Amino acid sequence: MVLVAGAGGAVGRHVIAACRAQGRPLRVLSRDAERLRTTVGVRPEDEVVAADLTVPGSLDRVCDGVDVVISTVGAPLTFDLRARRSYMEVDFAGNARLLDAARAAGVSKFVYVSVWGARELPDLEYTAAHERFVDRLAASGMSYAVVRPTGCYWVMLEVLRMAARGLGVVIGRGDARINPVHEADVAEVTAAAISGVDREIGVGGPDIFTRRRIVELAFEVLQRKPRIVSVPPRVFSAMTALARPVNRRVHAFLAFGAAVSTREVVAPAVGRRDLRSYFATHAEGA
Repeated sequence: MVLVAGAGGAVGRHVIAACRAQGRPLRVLSRDAERLRTTVGVRPEDEVVAADLTVPGSLDRVCDGVDVVISTVGAPLTFDLRARRSYMEVDFAGNARLLDAARAAGVSKFVYVSVWGARELPDLEYTAAHERFVDRLAASGMSYAVVRPTGCYWVMLEVLRMAARGLGVVIGRGDARINPVHEADVAEVTAAAISGVDREIGVGGPDIFTRRRIVELAFEVLQRKPRIVSVPPRVFSAMTALARPVNRRVHAFLAFGAAVSTREVVAPAVGRRDLRSYFATHAEGA
């Protein structure tokens, strides 16, 4: 029995499919159980559990009878002024509660989807929340695996949406490289980790791009002439600081985006699905 936490998210819904392809019985967990039934495509034989990992006591007995927990739980990387729950509240504290519930229920393995290169950015709330939980997991005594994608394609859709509005933005020269990866590829690696032996698994996509090239690709898919603006890193950092007193979550998101946009984020090329096709699939709704 596999419990998939964060089942309604971009990666979680693909984890459901990947585990199902392995023939594993599933218990899926999300804050909105009805949404799982209507949008993610859970089946009648799947157990559906509604619970909020940030609420103490909400996970009582949720792991009973479970052999493996897979957590894709995390506050999303989106610019949303309505979002108030911090990355530390969700990504660390929420997952820590789930880990405690798993240990109490005698779960044999915990698989966690984190982020590539997080330990190199200890001063950012987003990465610090992930790594604080990884440290808690490593010290738990449980068998575990940490899956580390570079950056999922769904996050890159904001680039496509901006291009659809006629403007692309890069921080600095835009020459830092990344090999982003399809969330379905991440999910397949995550499901394989159930029976795998590796504790740390880097997951990158098949193609390495500069940040500027990703913006250019979005315009190409949309068949529009590129209009790209370069924002100096210092200017973007100053703009990011203005968000802190208004919305801590948005500030943390922008700070992470500024940091990774000027760094190399290249992991082993495990994924096989390409970004151009992904953009093309989502172009009409951009």
